[in-house]
Amino acid sequence: MKNILARGGIEFLAVLLGISGSLWIDNNKKLADLENERVNVYQILNDEIGAIIDYTTERIQYYNKQDSTIDFLYNNWENFSSELIDDPFDFTYDIFTTGTYMYSPNLSTFDALKSDGRFNLIDIDIRKKFGELFMLLEYINKIENNENQSREDLIVYLSKNHSEIQYQYPYHAGSNSKFENFLVILENTRDDKTVWGLLGRKCGLTKSRNRRVRLFMEILTSIKENLSY
Repeated sequence: MKNILARGGIEFLAVLLGISGSLWIDNNKKLADLENERVNVYQILNDEIGAIIDYTTERIQYYNKQDSTIDFLYNNWENFSSELIDDPFDFTYDIFTTGTYMYSPNLSTFDALKSDGRFNLIDIDIRKKFGELFMLLEYINKIENNENQSREDLIVYLSKNHSEIQYQYPYHAGSNSKFENFLVILENTRDDKTVWGLLGRKCGLTKSRNRRVRLFMEILTSIKENLSY
């Protein structure tokens, strides 16, 4: 009888140990899988941040040039003349065009990671940095919207108040010498304080956007430095 009980106890213990062992293996496999996924997420983010840094570097190179052009306009507005400008195309793009050089980094990978919950696998301090990044980008987008509006306001104002010079020097899409013509219009309307007010506001918003993109770059670099895992 004792042998039967002993044998039964041993069998029960073996079963219990077997179950416990299976659970331990299963739990450790889940932990290993989670760790592998975490490493994968860090690698994905590292690659994506690298790509955005490359994109932002190119944008900042242009923004630096754009700032220099705007500073030239500020410093020479009272005596502005189209003859001062060697390259009307570049100059007009720098002070007046908006859509071509807007700041639009590709964040689709981050959105996907947030949607499926994998974004929560990264360190909380890095997640906070990403939060700063997204808030700053939202602000940059608002600046660009205001910049576009200021540009449109200037176009409307010139059409209503300086239609004769506009007719003489058309700068709409498809017109010949439209960039040169736009600078001639500015030269002939520089005494109009509203023209300068609208153009100055547009350029001021451009420089504000450019400063914040440089700050965006600093945060990107900080994240990149902390993404090694």
